[in-house]
Amino acid sequence: MSSKPSRVGACDTPSCTGDAETITPEGYVCETCAAEIAVHYEQARERDSEARGER
Repeated sequence: MSSKPSRVGACDTPSCTGDAETITPEGYVCETCAAEIAVHYEQARERDSEARGER
């Protein structure tokens, strides 16, 4: 946890300074970070599908 106070309405991604706009499983984040999170979840879903032999 950071000792620096967070800015109200700020993205929850530690390295991002954008304004939070979207609630995700990773927290309240900006649209750019939300898109990156969505890509990671989709890649994980594809890997799981391949591991189960669904493709």
